[in-house]
Amino acid sequence: MAIAGKGETPAANVPAEPEAGQRLLHAAQKLPAWMEAWRRAGKLVLLLDFDGTLAPIVPRPEQAELPGATRGALEQLQARADVHLAVLSGRALGDIRGRIGMPGITCAGNHGMEIEGPGIARLHPEAAAARPKLEQAAQMVQPLLSDFAGAWLEDKELTLSLHYRELADERVPALTAAVLERVSPIRGLRLTHGKKVLEVRPKAAWHKGHAVLFLLEQLRPPPGTPVLYFGDDTTDEDAFVALRDVHAGAGEGIQVADPPVLASAAGSYLRSPAEVGEQLAALAAAPELPGALPTG
Repeated sequence: MAIAGKGETPAANVPAEPEAGQRLLHAAQKLPAWMEAWRRAGKLVLLLDFDGTLAPIVPRPEQAELPGATRGALEQLQARADVHLAVLSGRALGDIRGRIGMPGITCAGNHGMEIEGPGIARLHPEAAAARPKLEQAAQMVQPLLSDFAGAWLEDKELTLSLHYRELADERVPALTAAVLERVSPIRGLRLTHGKKVLEVRPKAAWHKGHAVLFLLEQLRPPPGTPVLYFGDDTTDEDAFVALRDVHAGAGEGIQVADPPVLASAAGSYLRSPAEVGEQLAALAAAPELPGALPTG
Protein backbone atom coordinates (compact mmCIF):
# COMPACT_ATOMS: atom_id res chain seq x y z
CA MET A 1 0.00 0.00 0.00
CA ALA A 2 1.39 3.39 -0.98
CA ILE A 3 0.59 6.72 0.64
CA ALA A 4 -1.40 8.94 -1.71
CA GLY A 5 -0.11 11.88 -1.21
CA LYS A 6 -18.01 40.41 -3.00
CA GLY A 7 -20.33 43.86 -4.12
CA GLU A 8 -17.38 45.96 -4.89
CA THR A 9 -14.38 45.45 -2.70
CA PRO A 10 -12.83 48.71 -1.46
CA ALA A 11 -9.46 49.32 -3.12
CA ALA A 12 -7.76 49.50 0.28
CA ASN A 13 -8.68 45.85 0.91
CA VAL A 14 -7.26 44.56 -2.38
CA PRO A 15 -3.66 43.35 -2.01
CA ALA A 16 -0.99 44.57 -4.39
CA GLU A 17 -0.12 42.54 -7.48
CA PRO A 18 1.87 39.42 -6.60
CA GLU A 19 5.63 39.50 -6.94
CA ALA A 20 7.23 38.40 -10.21
CA GLY A 21 6.98 34.64 -10.61
CA GLN A 22 3.99 34.27 -8.29
CA ARG A 23 1.21 32.69 -10.30
CA LEU A 24 -1.74 32.98 -7.94
CA LEU A 25 -3.68 36.21 -7.54
CA HIS A 26 -5.36 37.15 -4.30
CA ALA A 27 -9.05 36.28 -4.62
CA ALA A 28 -10.10 39.87 -3.87
CA GLN A 29 -8.60 40.85 -7.22
CA LYS A 30 -10.84 38.36 -9.00
CA LEU A 31 -14.00 39.27 -7.14
CA PRO A 32 -15.27 41.80 -9.74
CA ALA A 33 -14.98 39.22 -12.55
CA TRP A 34 -16.81 36.61 -10.47
CA MET A 35 -19.56 39.10 -9.67
CA GLU A 36 -19.98 39.91 -13.36
CA ALA A 37 -20.12 36.20 -14.30
CA TRP A 38 -22.69 35.69 -11.55
CA ARG A 39 -24.77 38.56 -12.91
CA ARG A 40 -24.65 37.17 -16.46
CA ALA A 41 -25.44 33.55 -15.53
CA GLY A 42 -27.98 34.39 -12.83
CA LYS A 43 -26.50 31.79 -10.49
CA LEU A 44 -23.47 31.29 -8.23
CA VAL A 45 -22.23 27.98 -6.80
CA LEU A 46 -20.06 28.16 -3.67
CA LEU A 47 -18.34 25.01 -2.40
CA LEU A 48 -16.36 25.20 0.83
CA ASP A 49 -14.14 23.03 2.98
CA PHE A 50 -14.61 23.46 6.74
CA ASP A 51 -11.44 23.03 8.83
CA GLY A 52 -8.81 25.59 7.88
CA THR A 53 -11.19 27.26 5.42
CA LEU A 54 -14.43 28.27 7.13
CA ALA A 55 -13.12 27.58 10.64
CA PRO A 56 -9.58 28.11 11.97
CA ILE A 57 -7.44 25.04 12.60
CA VAL A 58 -7.46 24.05 16.28
CA PRO A 59 -5.49 21.40 18.23
CA ARG A 60 -8.42 18.94 18.32
CA PRO A 61 -11.33 18.63 15.84
CA GLU A 62 -14.04 18.85 18.50
CA GLN A 63 -12.82 22.37 19.37
CA ALA A 64 -13.50 23.78 15.90
CA GLU A 65 -16.17 26.47 15.65
CA LEU A 66 -17.58 28.49 12.79
CA PRO A 67 -16.81 32.19 13.43
CA GLY A 68 -19.90 34.30 13.99
CA ALA A 69 -19.25 36.69 11.11
CA THR A 70 -18.68 33.80 8.71
CA ARG A 71 -21.86 32.10 9.90
CA GLY A 72 -23.78 35.30 9.26
CA ALA A 73 -22.44 35.54 5.70
CA LEU A 74 -23.29 31.88 5.04
CA GLU A 75 -26.83 32.36 6.34
CA GLN A 76 -27.30 35.35 4.02
CA LEU A 77 -25.98 33.39 1.05
CA GLN A 78 -28.05 30.31 1.88
CA ALA A 79 -31.21 32.45 1.91
CA ARG A 80 -30.58 33.75 -1.61
CA ALA A 81 -32.37 32.24 -4.60
CA ASP A 82 -29.40 32.91 -6.90
CA VAL A 83 -26.81 31.00 -4.81
CA HIS A 84 -26.25 27.32 -4.19
CA LEU A 85 -24.05 26.63 -1.18
CA ALA A 86 -22.38 23.36 -0.16
CA VAL A 87 -19.79 22.35 2.43
CA LEU A 88 -17.44 19.44 1.67
CA SER A 89 -15.40 18.10 4.57
CA GLY A 90 -13.30 15.18 5.70
CA ARG A 91 -15.48 15.06 8.81
CA ALA A 92 -18.36 12.62 9.10
CA LEU A 93 -21.59 13.94 7.61
CA GLY A 94 -23.39 14.22 10.96
CA ASP A 95 -20.43 16.05 12.47
CA ILE A 96 -20.18 18.66 9.72
CA ARG A 97 -23.97 19.17 9.67
CA GLY A 98 -23.93 19.84 13.40
CA ARG A 99 -21.08 22.34 13.16
CA ILE A 100 -22.66 24.24 10.27
CA GLY A 101 -26.08 24.13 11.94
CA MET A 102 -28.02 25.39 8.92
CA PRO A 103 -31.00 23.24 7.86
CA GLY A 104 -31.27 22.77 4.12
CA ILE A 105 -27.61 23.32 3.30
CA THR A 106 -25.94 20.66 1.15
CA CYS A 107 -23.16 18.86 3.04
CA ALA A 108 -20.66 16.21 1.97
CA GLY A 109 -18.82 14.22 4.62
CA ASN A 110 -15.83 11.87 4.56
CA HIS A 111 -14.36 13.64 1.51
CA GLY A 112 -17.60 13.24 -0.43
CA MET A 113 -18.25 9.58 0.40
CA GLU A 114 -21.61 10.70 1.85
CA ILE A 115 -23.61 13.63 0.45
CA GLU A 116 -26.93 15.04 1.58
CA GLY A 117 -28.90 18.13 0.62
CA PRO A 118 -32.21 19.28 -0.88
CA GLY A 119 -33.10 16.58 -3.40
CA ILE A 120 -29.64 14.99 -3.06
CA ALA A 121 -28.66 11.87 -1.13
CA ARG A 122 -25.69 9.63 -1.87
CA LEU A 123 -23.69 7.08 0.08
CA HIS A 124 -20.78 5.58 -1.83
CA PRO A 125 -21.46 1.81 -1.95
CA GLU A 126 -17.80 0.81 -1.61
CA ALA A 127 -17.45 3.02 1.45
CA ALA A 128 -20.38 1.38 3.20
CA ALA A 129 -19.09 -2.10 2.32
CA ALA A 130 -15.64 -1.31 3.71
CA ARG A 131 -16.85 -0.77 7.28
CA PRO A 132 -15.70 -4.21 8.59
CA LYS A 133 -12.23 -3.59 7.14
CA LEU A 134 -12.06 -0.18 8.78
CA GLU A 135 -12.96 -1.76 12.11
CA GLN A 136 -10.13 -4.25 11.57
CA ALA A 137 -7.73 -1.41 10.76
CA ALA A 138 -8.76 0.49 13.89
CA GLN A 139 -8.06 -2.59 16.01
CA MET A 140 -4.62 -2.89 14.42
CA VAL A 141 -3.69 0.79 14.77
CA GLN A 142 -5.08 1.69 18.21
CA PRO A 143 -2.48 -0.30 20.23
CA LEU A 144 0.32 1.59 18.45
CA LEU A 145 -0.66 4.90 19.93
CA SER A 146 0.71 4.19 23.39
CA ASP A 147 4.15 4.60 21.79
CA PHE A 148 3.27 7.91 20.11
CA ALA A 149 2.23 10.50 22.70
CA GLY A 150 0.06 13.18 21.09
CA ALA A 151 -1.39 10.97 18.34
CA TRP A 152 -4.97 9.71 18.52
CA LEU A 153 -7.44 7.85 16.33
CA GLU A 154 -10.85 9.18 15.22
CA ASP A 155 -13.40 6.73 13.79
CA LYS A 156 -15.63 8.51 11.26
CA GLU A 157 -17.58 5.37 10.25
CA LEU A 158 -16.58 5.53 6.57
CA THR A 159 -12.94 6.53 7.17
CA LEU A 160 -10.41 6.66 10.02
CA SER A 161 -8.32 9.72 10.89
CA LEU A 162 -5.08 9.41 12.84
CA HIS A 163 -4.38 12.91 14.15
CA TYR A 164 -0.79 13.79 15.05
CA ARG A 165 -0.87 17.59 15.40
CA GLU A 166 0.38 17.24 19.00
CA LEU A 167 3.02 14.61 18.14
CA ALA A 168 6.69 15.65 17.99
CA ASP A 169 7.69 16.24 14.35
CA GLU A 170 10.61 13.82 14.49
CA ARG A 171 8.21 11.01 15.45
CA VAL A 172 5.92 11.40 12.43
CA PRO A 173 7.94 9.19 10.01
CA ALA A 174 7.99 6.35 12.54
CA LEU A 175 4.24 6.68 13.11
CA THR A 176 3.56 6.66 9.37
CA ALA A 177 5.70 3.57 8.84
CA ALA A 178 4.07 1.73 11.74
CA VAL A 179 0.54 2.50 10.51
CA LEU A 180 1.43 1.54 6.95
CA GLU A 181 2.85 -1.78 8.12
CA ARG A 182 -0.38 -2.69 9.91
CA VAL A 183 -2.89 -1.38 7.39
CA SER A 184 -1.17 -2.59 4.20
CA PRO A 185 -2.25 -6.24 4.57
CA ILE A 186 -5.93 -5.24 4.69
CA ARG A 187 -7.13 -5.37 1.09
CA GLY A 188 -9.42 -2.61 -0.10
CA LEU A 189 -8.02 0.19 2.09
CA ARG A 190 -5.54 2.98 1.39
CA LEU A 191 -3.57 5.44 3.48
CA THR A 192 -3.52 9.15 2.61
CA HIS A 193 -1.94 12.26 4.11
CA GLY A 194 -3.69 15.48 5.12
CA LYS A 195 -2.61 18.38 7.32
CA LYS A 196 -1.22 16.72 10.46
CA VAL A 197 -3.38 13.66 9.84
CA LEU A 198 -3.12 10.19 8.33
CA GLU A 199 -6.35 8.85 6.90
CA VAL A 200 -7.38 5.26 6.28
CA ARG A 201 -9.97 5.19 3.50
CA PRO A 202 -11.72 2.64 1.31
CA LYS A 203 -9.77 2.12 -1.90
CA ALA A 204 -12.66 3.55 -3.91
CA ALA A 205 -12.19 5.77 -6.94
CA TRP A 206 -13.80 8.71 -5.17
CA HIS A 207 -12.55 11.96 -3.65
CA LYS A 208 -13.61 15.59 -3.31
CA GLY A 209 -13.16 16.17 -7.04
CA HIS A 210 -15.65 13.43 -7.84
CA ALA A 211 -18.01 14.85 -5.22
CA VAL A 212 -17.83 18.30 -6.83
CA LEU A 213 -18.65 16.89 -10.27
CA PHE A 214 -21.50 14.82 -8.81
CA LEU A 215 -22.98 17.94 -7.19
CA LEU A 216 -22.74 19.90 -10.43
CA GLU A 217 -24.54 17.08 -12.27
CA GLN A 218 -27.35 17.29 -9.71
CA LEU A 219 -27.53 21.08 -9.67
CA ARG A 220 -27.19 21.65 -13.43
CA PRO A 221 -26.30 25.35 -13.10
CA PRO A 222 -26.82 27.53 -16.19
CA PRO A 223 -23.91 27.80 -18.65
CA GLY A 224 -21.26 30.23 -17.45
CA THR A 225 -22.24 29.93 -13.78
CA PRO A 226 -19.20 30.70 -11.61
CA VAL A 227 -18.37 27.70 -9.42
CA LEU A 228 -15.94 28.60 -6.64
CA TYR A 229 -14.33 26.03 -4.35
CA PHE A 230 -12.52 27.24 -1.22
CA GLY A 231 -10.11 24.81 0.47
CA ASP A 232 -6.85 24.67 2.39
CA ASP A 233 -5.74 21.02 2.44
CA THR A 234 -4.10 18.57 0.06
CA THR A 235 -7.45 16.76 -0.22
CA ASP A 236 -8.96 19.92 -1.74
CA GLU A 237 -6.54 19.76 -4.68
CA ASP A 238 -8.74 17.06 -6.24
CA ALA A 239 -11.61 19.56 -6.30
CA PHE A 240 -9.34 22.29 -7.72
CA VAL A 241 -8.26 19.93 -10.51
CA ALA A 242 -11.85 18.94 -11.29
CA LEU A 243 -12.93 22.55 -11.70
CA ARG A 244 -9.85 23.46 -13.72
CA ASP A 245 -10.04 20.49 -16.09
CA VAL A 246 -13.77 19.75 -16.34
CA HIS A 247 -15.47 23.04 -15.53
CA ALA A 248 -12.83 25.19 -17.21
CA GLY A 249 -13.63 28.86 -17.70
CA ALA A 250 -16.33 29.09 -15.05
CA GLY A 251 -14.89 27.04 -12.18
CA GLU A 252 -12.00 28.01 -9.92
CA GLY A 253 -10.30 26.73 -6.82
CA ILE A 254 -9.39 29.25 -4.13
CA GLN A 255 -6.53 28.04 -1.96
CA VAL A 256 -6.53 29.14 1.68
CA ALA A 257 -2.86 29.42 2.62
CA ASP A 258 -0.29 31.97 3.73
CA PRO A 259 1.90 32.00 1.75
CA PRO A 260 0.04 30.33 -1.12
CA VAL A 261 1.40 27.05 -2.43
CA LEU A 262 2.24 27.74 -6.06
CA ALA A 263 2.29 24.04 -7.04
CA SER A 264 -1.51 23.97 -6.95
CA ALA A 265 -4.42 23.65 -9.36
CA ALA A 266 -6.07 26.60 -7.59
CA GLY A 267 -6.49 29.80 -9.56
CA SER A 268 -6.32 32.25 -6.64
CA TYR A 269 -5.80 32.36 -2.90
CA LEU A 270 -6.92 33.79 0.42
CA ARG A 271 -4.62 33.96 3.41
CA SER A 272 -6.86 32.69 6.20
CA PRO A 273 -10.36 31.63 7.29
CA ALA A 274 -10.89 35.26 8.32
CA GLU A 275 -10.31 36.34 4.71
CA VAL A 276 -12.69 33.60 3.54
CA GLY A 277 -15.33 35.12 5.81
CA GLU A 278 -14.67 38.57 4.34
CA GLN A 279 -14.99 37.25 0.79
CA LEU A 280 -18.26 35.51 1.61
CA ALA A 281 -19.58 38.70 3.22
CA ALA A 282 -18.72 40.65 0.06
CA LEU A 283 -20.61 38.14 -2.06
CA ALA A 284 -23.58 38.14 0.34
CA ALA A 285 -23.80 41.93 0.06
CA ALA A 286 -24.32 41.84 -3.71
CA PRO A 287 -27.82 42.85 -4.90
CA GLU A 288 -29.97 39.78 -5.49
CA LEU A 289 -30.61 39.14 -9.15
CA PRO A 290 -34.22 39.74 -10.24
CA GLY A 291 -36.20 36.69 -11.27
CA ALA A 292 -33.89 34.15 -9.63
CA LEU A 293 -35.62 30.87 -8.85
CA PRO A 294 -35.20 29.27 -5.42
CA THR A 295 -32.24 26.91 -5.11
CA GLY A 296 -32.91 23.21 -4.54
